[in-house]
Amino acid sequence: MFKATCVQAPYLSTINPAVKLICVILVTVLVSVTSAPALPLCVVIAVYLLTVICGGVSALSLLRRMLPFFGVSVSFMVFMLLLKGMEQAGSDVRIFVFGYTSEALNTIMALGLRILAISLATLSFVITTNPNELVLSLILQLRVPIVHGYAALAAYRFLPTLQDEAKGIRLAQEIRGVEWNKGLFNRMLSPFRLMLPMLALAARKGERVALAMDSRGLGANRTRTFYRRTMISKRDIVFLVLVIAFCIALVLALVQLGLFVYGSALGAGAI
Repeated sequence: MFKATCVQAPYLSTINPAVKLICVILVTVLVSVTSAPALPLCVVIAVYLLTVICGGVSALSLLRRMLPFFGVSVSFMVFMLLLKGMEQAGSDVRIFVFGYTSEALNTIMALGLRILAISLATLSFVITTNPNELVLSLILQLRVPIVHGYAALAAYRFLPTLQDEAKGIRLAQEIRGVEWNKGLFNRMLSPFRLMLPMLALAARKGERVALAMDSRGLGANRTRTFYRRTMISKRDIVFLVLVIAFCIALVLALVQLGLFVYGSALGAGAI
């Protein structure tokens, strides 16, 4: 006899998407109220560990997915360092020919880590959330209109197909003699060659979806039945309370250590 095995879903995948969305907004607001780097750094570490431990995502896989956001964060910090390094007035830290104030360095690091924290929280939300459950949660819990909810779901499902369409457009242009990979000028023009055909395809698909939704009477009746429903359970409430408690405890701990400054008081006018 064969014994049936039940694979338990990761903890974060069982949390209501509306609750996780509220947590992402909370993290975004939290890392935006200070210009000190300690708070966004702690948030990055906490979200990363939470996603790996409770989200069923391997640490290496999550790092690979974070690489584009890490590149954006580092590029932003490098750009700001080059920009601020030319202002030598009042500088107390020197790196080669550039001079910085300690407040400016802290603010630049905080802004770069802020980008990384918000990106990682959003990435964790996307990885651990089913699109269908997200739309149902938006409609049932957050009272988003049905038409807008299903339109968002349709747009989300079109993203993978648009990537395949882009490959098809590129192959069609190569057959007609367009040289994509020869010379710097051709490489710079590549995105513009795709822009107009992709916009036309997106408009056609959007029109078809709108006609299909309208022909099925979507949104005609205010009362609607659902085959599946999402609900706010005790587990969701406990998760939200724990996230809020962690944020409060983190802020209080950083205040005691002198690593939290509200607003732009740290280095006012530094950037």
